[in-house]
Amino acid sequence: MIVLIRKNVSLDETHLQKLQPLLEKHRGNLSAAVREVIDLVSLDLESRGKPEDISVRNEGKSSETKDQLIKSRECVMMSQQMMKWLVGSCTGKLIDEDVVNGLINPYIITTLSELEENLNCSSERMGWEIKVSGPFNEGLENGPKIMDFTGGDIDFREFLVEVVCIFLSRWANLDVEAIHRKSNSITIYLRSFVRQDLQEVAPGIRKYFGSRDILYREFERKPEFWTNLAELYLKSNYQRVNLDKDLFEALAAGRLPDITKYFEIEANCSIREIPLSELLPLFKHFVGASQLVNDVEIRTEKGKEQIKIRHDYSDEKVIEILIQLLSNVFASGWHNFSVSSMSGLIIFDFSFPGILKEEIGTIYIGQDSF
Repeated sequence: MIVLIRKNVSLDETHLQKLQPLLEKHRGNLSAAVREVIDLVSLDLESRGKPEDISVRNEGKSSETKDQLIKSRECVMMSQQMMKWLVGSCTGKLIDEDVVNGLINPYIITTLSELEENLNCSSERMGWEIKVSGPFNEGLENGPKIMDFTGGDIDFREFLVEVVCIFLSRWANLDVEAIHRKSNSITIYLRSFVRQDLQEVAPGIRKYFGSRDILYREFERKPEFWTNLAELYLKSNYQRVNLDKDLFEALAAGRLPDITKYFEIEANCSIREIPLSELLPLFKHFVGASQLVNDVEIRTEKGKEQIKIRHDYSDEKVIEILIQLLSNVFASGWHNFSVSSMSGLIIFDFSFPGILKEEIGTIYIGQDSF
């Protein structure tokens, strides 16, 4: 005699998706699909044996799993030293999306809870020894989401964190707000991020993981050019000046070039809209990268702003042209300043009280004399 007991069972869309293969097998009969799941679980429990035997069986199963991964060529064995070198050598380069999707399949992992479960299962199966928890919210519901990665090799832990962050940025619209590293763990804080373009890299991803990404990409695009350029800089002990064609053409034609456009491109606004507190770091970045001078030291303290430029030019005419070239940047931005020059040193002082905006330029060398 068969007794039927009817009970209500709650299943959300995620569970139904997991049951989909069995539903198709049983032509949409949900009861038959659930019964088969129960039968499968029962067989698994019967095969486990006594509780004291479980750890031994799991150890053997883990070894068998690793052998299968190697035989299927899904994984390869390598020494920890080699792995650390490979991971460390790619520091600052963003991991390609196809590699990320190969480790975390976005069509299978559709929720944050599934991501946590998948990472921990992969860690156990692959021997990463990294425990993942989260993401979960801190405090208020709209606060940052937190995710912890604990244990395992420190370099591989960094690698896994980057993979997860890129995945969440691409598929969950989350960006990295902050990263907190300890000796045996990494905590990441995530915030909502609205992507304007499919190819756009989230700012937090670029900041924390892609500091050298442009360098790597450009070197891969034009390896011969960048190799030759590096060799030239090395042979000249970096005593080279980096100029674009417009600037070189103006200098060669005896004109004083306008370099304000480079600052406007970087800041994405007019030179007059860039506050002095932002213009000084941009100035240091541009002049330092161009190798026009040896060193640029800036002071950004409010009311005591100052720039010290060290160079090794000996020709007075060249020094005067350099002062005029750099001064035009601040004159175009309507900033009050004075300039003083001595052997190998140029000082821009923005705390000078006696100079008016209309008087800026009276200490410059005129373009007619250039």
